[in-house]
Amino acid sequence: MSSDALCMERKELHHGRHTVSLLTDYMVVSPKYRGKILVGDVALALDGIIRKTCKDLDIEIIDMAVNSDHVHLFT
Repeated sequence: MSSDALCMERKELHHGRHTVSLLTDYMVVSPKYRGKILVGDVALALDGIIRKTCKDLDIEIIDMAVNSDHVHLFT
């Protein structure tokens, strides 16, 4: 882990009265039978839907990748 990443993580720590935490989630979503259907307009639409939903729910997307047969989402 680089020093830049370490400094960024320290800024995002949540400090409670007796706790310090950094909550993140990693999710991989794939269509049934891992079909290669997430291409072209479908991939763009899915990207937009995920970003809008995360924005509406006040979820920060750290990294996201839409591949032809799955989506990686790190929040």
